Amino acid sequence: MSFSDQVKDEIVRIDSETDCCGWAELVALVRLNGSLEIVKNKLALKIVSQKAAVARKIYRLLKERFDFLTKIVVRRSMYLNKNNHYIIKLPPQQGVKGFLVDCGLINDNYELSYEIQENLVTKRCCQKSYVRGTFLGGGSINDPGSSYHLEIWVHSYDYAHEFADLVAEKFQLEVKIRSRNDDYLLYLKNAEDIVKFLNIMGAHSSLLDFENTRVLKEVRNQVNRIVNCETANLNKTIEAARKQIENIKLIEVIKGLDSLSPSLQEIARLRLENPYVSLRELGELLKPQLSKSGVNHRLRRINKLANQIRKNKSLPN
Repeated sequence: MSFSDQVKDEIVRIDSETDCCGWAELVALVRLNGSLEIVKNKLALKIVSQKAAVARKIYRLLKERFDFLTKIVVRRSMYLNKNNHYIIKLPPQQGVKGFLVDCGLINDNYELSYEIQENLVTKRCCQKSYVRGTFLGGGSINDPGSSYHLEIWVHSYDYAHEFADLVAEKFQLEVKIRSRNDDYLLYLKNAEDIVKFLNIMGAHSSLLDFENTRVLKEVRNQVNRIVNCETANLNKTIEAARKQIENIKLIEVIKGLDSLSPSLQEIARLRLENPYVSLRELGELLKPQLSKSGVNHRLRRINKLANQIRKNKSLPN
């Protein structure tokens, strides 16, 4: 089961605190999954969901409030993942227009409406229910182990901004919007914002799983950063030691190590005997011991002498 399915399976089981909460959630679901139909010049409604649990909830919320003749059809998609589609149909009948007007999908003149009615989201519990219904209708969330991304698909530019404004005003949460083809995508990419959104919907168990995965991911990333840093430093130390040994051997062949001062002879022979130790460790091997900067100073003098030898060898006779 994907993390997105886990979240939906958790929140679809949340019972509405009051009748108004159930109504707010139903309206959000109809808004996201519903489409108007004209059958014999009369209004009908079709609600489609790919999750059986969501379809059952829509059906239950409808039956709790209305005595509509309701048909349920299950169809298997012939393309892509070939999942089932659950279709709830309200055929033309008395009260359908009033229901659609009350939902805010149309006005009395049969014109489409994209405003979220204020009476739906007056109470805090109803605001949370509306957000929950919206996510159930068109939302998804990535597994936090891969990336932080929550999104909700909507079909209307106006409605996308209505929902974003609602979440910003009621929960101080900024949802971003971008268009994709003919649809609009509401999304969050910040982990803290996604945690807040899960909390709003009441997905507390999924929220804990998200946070646990997030902590493990951050610890793993921190360990990887430390390992990468140490590896880079080790590679740098090895490369520097290789160049130092190359320079010492050049001096040994051309002039002999006896041409060096006693302090440089000592560090040169110590480096040849200990090719892989760090500057600090080289300093600890000296008698008396020398600091890292002191060792580095001596080796830089050796490097300078080697470069002078190379330069003199390159000069014409």
